[in-house]
Amino acid sequence: MRIGTRSLAFGAAVAALGGTLLSLGSWPGPRAEAACCYFAAQEKDINQPGQKAFITWDPQARVASWTVQPKFEGNAVDFGMVIPSPSQPKLDEMPRDFFKNLAIYTILLPLPEGIWTEMIAYPAAANAAEGAAMGGGARRERDGHGVEVLEAGVVGSLDYKIITAQKADGLFAWLKENNYVYGGDQETLDFYIRKAWFFTVMKIDPKQMKKKGDGSYTGEVTPTRFTFASDTCVYPLKITQISVKDQTDALFYVQAPEQMDLEGDLSWMHSYRVMYLTFMLGCSANAEQQQELNARNQWVAAKKAKDPKFETTKLEWAKKLGEAEIAVLDSPLEHYAQMGGGALPPGDRVISQEQFLKEVWEAFEKAKDPDGDATYAKARLKELEQQYPSSKGVIVKTDTPNPWFGTTYMWYPHREAPDEDVKQLALLKGHLQKGRWVTKFRKILRKDEMTDDLTLVPVGAGKEQEYVRIMPTSPP
Repeated sequence: MRIGTRSLAFGAAVAALGGTLLSLGSWPGPRAEAACCYFAAQEKDINQPGQKAFITWDPQARVASWTVQPKFEGNAVDFGMVIPSPSQPKLDEMPRDFFKNLAIYTILLPLPEGIWTEMIAYPAAANAAEGAAMGGGARRERDGHGVEVLEAGVVGSLDYKIITAQKADGLFAWLKENNYVYGGDQETLDFYIRKAWFFTVMKIDPKQMKKKGDGSYTGEVTPTRFTFASDTCVYPLKITQISVKDQTDALFYVQAPEQMDLEGDLSWMHSYRVMYLTFMLGCSANAEQQQELNARNQWVAAKKAKDPKFETTKLEWAKKLGEAEIAVLDSPLEHYAQMGGGALPPGDRVISQEQFLKEVWEAFEKAKDPDGDATYAKARLKELEQQYPSSKGVIVKTDTPNPWFGTTYMWYPHREAPDEDVKQLALLKGHLQKGRWVTKFRKILRKDEMTDDLTLVPVGAGKEQEYVRIMPTSPP
C-alpha cells in the first residue's frame, strides 16, 4: 500500500550553478503553510538568491547533462554567462516552468498524525469541540587569441557560442573584445583550460525578451540543457565562486540509474542518516546502526569543532521512480495526491472511514455510562467524519498504540497543490525516467568551499535511502 503528500518548493535562481554571471551591470540584486497549500520552503526557493540544476548521468553511455535556469533583469548587453563542460555540449531548450514542475513533483508527504478518538465529554474536550463547531479550523574560426568558435546559435532566449581556448589570457581578451565583460580572473579560466574543457558563452537575445518602457528587459531565462560526453558525473563549481559574495544556496536534482551523492565531507549522509537513525529508528536501531549513529555524530562534532561554520548537505527528496511515480506524469490529477508513499510499518493497515467511525462508536458504547448523555459523542463522531474525509487522506490502524501518539489510529494526509500546477507535471514526461533514482539535495556553499568542481558518486550498494519526512522541521 502506498500512502500519500504536500510541498517543498519551486523557484528561480539568480545564477545558474556551474556558470558564472558576467559582471556587466547592476543586478537587483508546528508548520507554516501558504494559502495555496505549499510549505513555506516555496518562498525560500523562489526568492532566495542561489543556484539550482537538474543533473542526469548515464554511466554506461558516459553521457551527462545539466539543466540550468538563470534569472535576468537589466539591459540585454548587461547579461552574460560562461559555462565550462568536459566536452562539446549539445544545447536544448527546456520547458519554461521546468524547475517549478520539478519542485511540485517532489513535494514531501505530510507527517502522519495521530487521531484522537476520545468520545466522552471531559470539560477541556467539550470546550475544544465547541470552538471547532464555531468555525475554527555551426562555424569554426580561430583568432589571434587562440580562441576557436565551434558553434553559434540561439537556444530559447539565449544567444550562445561554444568555444575552446588555448590560453587563459587569450580567452580573457576574447571575452572583453566580444562584449562579455567577464568579472572573474584568468586563474579560474586557466583551471578549465588545463583540463581541456569547452566553454559555452551566453547572452540574452533581445529579440526573445520583453522590453520595458525604460528600455531594459526583464524575465526569467528559459531553462537550457547541456548534454555532453564525460567520464565522470561532475559539476563545474569552481567557476561559480566568482559570482558569489559570501555563500550560495545550491539546489541539485540528480537523475541516474543509482542514487547519487556528493563525495566526502559534502555527502548528504552526514545529515540525513543521523536524523533517520535517531528519530525514525530510535530504540529499535540494531547494534550496527547504533554504531553508525555514534560514528556519524562524532564525525560531525569533530568537523564543526574544526570549522564552526560547516554545514552538512541536506537531503530533501529521494526515490527510485516506479510505476506509481511515472503514472503521475500520464495523469497528474488522478495520481498526484498519493505519490511518494512507501510501505506501511509492520502491523499497520488501511481501513475505510466507515469502518473507522463504526469502531470508534462501538468503543464508546462499550465504555460509556449506560445512563449517560451521548449528545457530545454524536457531535464528536460527526466532527471526525468531517475532519478525516477519504478524499483528503487515508486512515491507518495498528494493533498496538503508536508510541509517539498513544493511539491505534493514524491519519496519513494526501499531499496537495493547486490543480492548475498539478496539471503542468505532464510536461516532465520524457525528462523523468522509470527505474532511475531522482535525488534532491541542498548545500549552503561558502565561497572558500568552492575551490574545485563537484564530483557526484553512487551511494554504496545496500545504502540507498529513500527520503522519509521524519520531523516537522525536516529537511533538517
